[in-house]
Amino acid sequence: MKNSLQQSLWAILLLAIPGFVQAQEQLRLEFRSVRPITDGLASETVGTSGPEMASGKLGNTDEGRDLEQLQDLTPWNFFSAGWDEESSKRQRPTGTPDLALLRVQTNFMEREVRVNYFYQNNIHTKTRENLDNFDAFIAYAFNRRVMIEVLGNYQWVDPRGKLAEVDGGAPQFIGRVQLIDTESSSYTFNCRAIAPDRGIGDKQTTLSYGLAGFEDLAAYLDVNRVGLYYSFLFDTFAGPSAKGARQNDVGYDISIAKTLTRPDFPVLGTFTVFLEAFAQTDLDGDNSGHTIVTMTPGVRFNLGKVAGVKLGLDNWIVAGVDVPVAGAKPWDATYRISYIKNF
Repeated sequence: MKNSLQQSLWAILLLAIPGFVQAQEQLRLEFRSVRPITDGLASETVGTSGPEMASGKLGNTDEGRDLEQLQDLTPWNFFSAGWDEESSKRQRPTGTPDLALLRVQTNFMEREVRVNYFYQNNIHTKTRENLDNFDAFIAYAFNRRVMIEVLGNYQWVDPRGKLAEVDGGAPQFIGRVQLIDTESSSYTFNCRAIAPDRGIGDKQTTLSYGLAGFEDLAAYLDVNRVGLYYSFLFDTFAGPSAKGARQNDVGYDISIAKTLTRPDFPVLGTFTVFLEAFAQTDLDGDNSGHTIVTMTPGVRFNLGKVAGVKLGLDNWIVAGVDVPVAGAKPWDATYRISYIKNF
């Protein structure tokens, strides 16, 4: 049943996405015909003037690159476009940035180093009380279509009672393919493989695949620099497990983000507030259908400038806290913070 459910979902998505994007683009063009999209241009670009606007380049953006026209990537030109183009982050005329957040899967190509830390407080099991996780990865986009990440993580588990503390690490490999990249939309296919962390008693390999998407709401609605994100990711667990344990689950997320400041705003450049709604459902096992839902409010910002000194528009801080809101609570809260360096 699990396989038929996954196959049905994929069939619906593969048939619906091209038509959905075409309809969204038509809506965007109709909207622009009655209201020019200028919200955010003055605040999201640096040093723009008449000649630069006329040339099609809108000055330095939040990632320190010129805003320039990029060829649209769609399923219709999948085999002919993007493969021989240098990786370049699209900067939208609305000024809405497409950002990597905390829970939702990222939907664009990246070249970055990222360091993440999270702390789970009061895990609701008989053996574990708290967990610290530290991981770091490097992501490299070869072109506008394909990217890989190599990640290593380490975890420390605080036990309950007289049990000994345990810790251990495991590598991960992540791949990403850009399916769609237009002025208003971005979609990728994501996959990953996670080795078992035997140091903390994990004996299963995790294989995952799914889709991630982004829509620039400022392209359709009278809003300024607001982005909508969503993703789903199927997980399959291979290896020894307890009787009745799940072997497959799906995680899905919808997030909304609002950018409040300019890229060169002192210390808090491109300051963005966001809210992520994440859910995970077991697809089999004794608790098949069991779902946990969390909400993650958070912020993201770059270091901006202070007194004209550039601290680094490609250096980012992201922070937030996961709070369980539905289903059996696995822990009280998870506190997250990340540092990102784009290159």
